[in-house]
Amino acid sequence: MKYLLATATDTGIGKETNQDAILLKRALWGEEQIAFAVMCDGMGGLEKGEVASASLIKAFGKWFDEELPEILSSQMVETRLLTSWDKLIKEMNYKIGVYGLEHKIRLGTTCTAMFFLTEDYYIAHIGDSRAYEVKKRIIQLTKDQTLVQREVDWGLLTPKEAENDLRRSVLLQCVGASEFIEPVYLKGKIAKDAVYILCCDGFRHVISDAEIYKSLLPERMTDEKVMENKIYELIRVIKERGEQDNISAITIRTW
Repeated sequence: MKYLLATATDTGIGKETNQDAILLKRALWGEEQIAFAVMCDGMGGLEKGEVASASLIKAFGKWFDEELPEILSSQMVETRLLTSWDKLIKEMNYKIGVYGLEHKIRLGTTCTAMFFLTEDYYIAHIGDSRAYEVKKRIIQLTKDQTLVQREVDWGLLTPKEAENDLRRSVLLQCVGASEFIEPVYLKGKIAKDAVYILCCDGFRHVISDAEIYKSLLPERMTDEKVMENKIYELIRVIKERGEQDNISAITIRTW
């Protein structure tokens, strides 16, 4: 599998700082390409959210450069991959929490990380950033860890009611602001000639899945500059519709 990668981010119309942080990596492992993407959304209602998101991105970047080569050389790649992610995320939850206590502030970040290796992808997920797959249709790969999503799951809200609920950004857990966290880990088969999207909640509040699908169809994503421009076109629409949050997305096109 080979990958085209693109990302775009915007502070938006309602924030003074951009608390989103992004990591996007591609490398060769033998004759195979591998790709790695992380979307972190620093908590908009918490102070120093950009510190939390940037710290977690930095830790994942170091992991990719220093730990991943050894993991890929081992006989238990999947087990070691997920174990190392779990250790990293929980250690950063503790460190960010300690930083907050020392500085008497509250800070935290969501995390959606996606790693592409040969035929499989792996996802680590905390919070309400999302991962999608776009091919013949758009599929949401992650589930929001929010109060309203839990009430949808329990039958207390309909999905339509949840879209407009004022509590839609209340998270059940996030890195740095939760004493204990349990990341969700997912595995799936990589689809060829597909587009994978990681985005913050500000990217998808005021546009529909159908609009994302139409704009980011694989046949439209012909090279990395085109991919970047397509994301910025959506960001422009999102800002015109009044989205107040930071707006960021990553796209990974397989071929």
